[in-house]
Amino acid sequence: MISLARISSTTALVTLMAAPVCADVSADDVWDAFTSYYQGVGLKVEANQTRSGNRLDISDLKISAVFPFELGSIAITTTGFGLIEIGDGTVEMALPDNLPLAMALSLPEDIYVTATIDYQVTGYHAVASGDPHNITIKSEMDSLAMELADVNITAAAVADQEFDFKFRGLMRGSISESTYSRTDMLIMTQGFSYDSLQIEATFSGLKAGNDEVVSTASMLINGAKSNSRLAIPAAGIDLLNLPAQLREGLSLGFTSEMQTQHSTQQVTAGDNMISDQTTTVENSNTSLAFSKSGITIKATTGAYSIDMLMPEVPFPIKAAFSSVGAELSLPLLKSDTDQGFVYMLDLNGIQIDDGIWNQFDPDAVLPRDSAKFLLDITGKGRLYHDLLDFDAVTQVFDEGIKFGELTALTLNDMNITAIGARLTGNGAFTFDNSDHETYGGMPAPTGSAHFFMTGLNGVLDGLVNLGLMKNDEVFAMRMGMGMFAVAGDSDDTLVSDIEVLPDGQIMANGKRIR
Repeated sequence: MISLARISSTTALVTLMAAPVCADVSADDVWDAFTSYYQGVGLKVEANQTRSGNRLDISDLKISAVFPFELGSIAITTTGFGLIEIGDGTVEMALPDNLPLAMALSLPEDIYVTATIDYQVTGYHAVASGDPHNITIKSEMDSLAMELADVNITAAAVADQEFDFKFRGLMRGSISESTYSRTDMLIMTQGFSYDSLQIEATFSGLKAGNDEVVSTASMLINGAKSNSRLAIPAAGIDLLNLPAQLREGLSLGFTSEMQTQHSTQQVTAGDNMISDQTTTVENSNTSLAFSKSGITIKATTGAYSIDMLMPEVPFPIKAAFSSVGAELSLPLLKSDTDQGFVYMLDLNGIQIDDGIWNQFDPDAVLPRDSAKFLLDITGKGRLYHDLLDFDAVTQVFDEGIKFGELTALTLNDMNITAIGARLTGNGAFTFDNSDHETYGGMPAPTGSAHFFMTGLNGVLDGLVNLGLMKNDEVFAMRMGMGMFAVAGDSDDTLVSDIEVLPDGQIMANGKRIR
């Protein structure tokens, strides 16, 4: 099935094609600006150009690219569009109501995919202003309908199988404002929004026994908007030389917001249901930053729920979260100094359906309050090689060369709350990379951590009552916990203070355990 990322890329292609790219210049200069941008991101642009008065028609447009590492190629062709010099210092786009796109994709192992997508555009208007080196484009569109007209797959693995794939999408109420700057860097910024996007897809052809497997999916997104900024060297992106280009200023920034997303997917084999899944997400926010400073990905949502039915499971699989947050940040380039990294996952208000609880706890012995999982870690390390230097990475794995080292790790916060118990913690450690003997090959740590737990004894008693644990197993667990934790000031609480000393000693609550 076509991914949402592929849909977004294709839609962006149509939007850029439809947007005139400068003002106070001729239509020919507009076309030059258009081709310069696509060539900058590694695409080859070919087309016929026909001049008639103040209008330049672009026909038989072909945009193609060869993938690196001999991974194949792609070509997209379409009929074209017109660029009209208005006479007031602006250029307008004449976009046909129907804009068919044909795609040809070549992949390794003699896999070839061809497809045709028809675009129906209504209420489109786009005007550009500025100068040839700094262009602002504003566009509006009432609707954009996309329909996959034909897909053909040629490959040895599917030589004797027939596939049927249908896809359609409808975007309503889109607004876009973009700027294109050309100096020593090519810089594009864009703000884009739409009221709704409806996607429907059906795939059939695989066999399960004598039955045909059919997968149907739909998605509805409401109230979405995004902002992006891409800066690339004027000579274009070189995927095999990304570290050098990052140091020269190559960067990408992207943020998106979405009010609601509702998706469904059903898979059947003949008259039998294999799976039926529904997912709902509210108030989603995503951001991506990619530059010489590293890569950072952040995502948050409000309420998130999933509901799944599967015939081999005798009850519905239902789960919900009141909110979800995640962050990952990593350096990309080698450095003589320490660089920071971040990992954070925050799942709030975790709830599972009573049907799942009742499978192992029908009498509700264990509390069914909503759960929480939070892990927030930051640290520092040093890279001896660029992560995007593919030759260096290959050499590291092939020859066992040291790639980098961890110098510091901080547990900013930890909170695991479920079935009546809660574990919290924090701590910080540094690492001596000159000492790999004290701890058997890993750099020697120094630092401390503090942990606090409530409700553990109540949970263990409940597990015994349910028959999920035996008394001797619980006794052994409590004895083991006694080595690392002491009773807190309140009932059913445990405290653990762990300290790792520079001489290799490990202390737990003031007592040496190593």
